[in-house]
Amino acid sequence: MRRIETAAVQAWPPTIQEVTPDGWTLRATPGLARGRSSHALTPCRELTPAEMPGALDRVYEFADRYSMPTGIQVSPLSLHQGLQTELDARCWSTLSTVVVLTAPVEHDSDRAEALRLSVADRALPGWLDAWSRCDPGQDVEAHAKTVFHALRGRAAFAQFDTRAVAVAVESSGLIGIFCMAVDPAHRRTGLASALLRALLVRSGASLAYLQVEEENTAARALYAGLGFNTSYRYCHRRATEGLEAARR
Repeated sequence: MRRIETAAVQAWPPTIQEVTPDGWTLRATPGLARGRSSHALTPCRELTPAEMPGALDRVYEFADRYSMPTGIQVSPLSLHQGLQTELDARCWSTLSTVVVLTAPVEHDSDRAEALRLSVADRALPGWLDAWSRCDPGQDVEAHAKTVFHALRGRAAFAQFDTRAVAVAVESSGLIGIFCMAVDPAHRRTGLASALLRALLVRSGASLAYLQVEEENTAARALYAGLGFNTSYRYCHRRATEGLEAARR
């Protein structure tokens, strides 16, 4: 879990990041309203009851400093039941629960469908247009200026014409898959599976990981069919605005 957590933090870079002496990672990306871009990330260890008040004070202060909602990615959930209880007592809401899936990478090109895959090391205008088509509602311009700009030269922005897209970030023997989407008009045609296989075959990694919301049963079934298994879960928590103001 620690290995994947470390890779995932590097694979989705914020504009501002601070690491506290006790292992919290504080992340802010002004202008981009996305959970994993602006939040505090828990250390990959159990927290003691004595350290929680001070840690949460730092989370509040960081959010205030960058004028963003106070949020925490509680990860992995299996290590943070005590923190969950504390956040429940403070009436924090749970925005979503996410399942982290992993699979060994098989470097057998015969197992990958032959896609006319275009891959660049940055988010070119054509890729951004395809992503907008495949995943409507995303703030494409904000992503291009922040996360995707920071990933220039480190990520593979892949697309199959305008019908399917994904981002792959490889480091330390791991490959993370992000932003995978298929044009709504071409879903359930096998494109997602073919795109994922093609990305994994071209990588040098030994283990792949990706994240999917727990409620997305269709995506979880797709990934299970490709050999992905549940590694752990995390959730995004958010301080309730009115109660947060009263606390201060």
